Amino acid sequence: MAKKKIETPVLTDWEQVNEALRDLIEIDQQVYLAEATMNNQINQLKQAAELKVKPLLARKEKLEKNILIFTASRADEFKVLKTKNLTFGEVGFRKSTSIIVRNVKAIIEALKQNRMTDCIKVTETLNKEELEKYDDVALQKIGAKRKTDDRPFFKPSIERIEA
Repeated sequence: MAKKKIETPVLTDWEQVNEALRDLIEIDQQVYLAEATMNNQINQLKQAAELKVKPLLARKEKLEKNILIFTASRADEFKVLKTKNLTFGEVGFRKSTSIIVRNVKAIIEALKQNRMTDCIKVTETLNKEELEKYDDVALQKIGAKRKTDDRPFFKPSIERIEA
């Protein structure tokens, strides 16, 4: 098995690492400020759009309701043809079927008893947090293994730059 090739470091001493951490903090601050400005502008645009759109949506909802009420009042005209074509659209009746469920647990139990399991959704996923509780021998039995390694990390101290 080939070993990973370690990259040659660009930074040559701890002072350069310290300055790089300082640069990271400054970059994060600039990004934060830019994102905050952007979010404020987006929120202002959303508010302006909501004010403009709100009366339009209210009118749309009222028109839709009135069309449905009128169409329902003329149900007898739709005995033969279920749709009436108009210049700017169509209205009509569409057959709609729904299943009404009151007690999900009881229905699932009844489905199991009547061998109608094709009507039950089952989602299986792997829970790695639970797998971590098992020892390496148990993991090996199921074809999994634990991988442990040391990884370098960094954590800029933003408090120090603000002081």
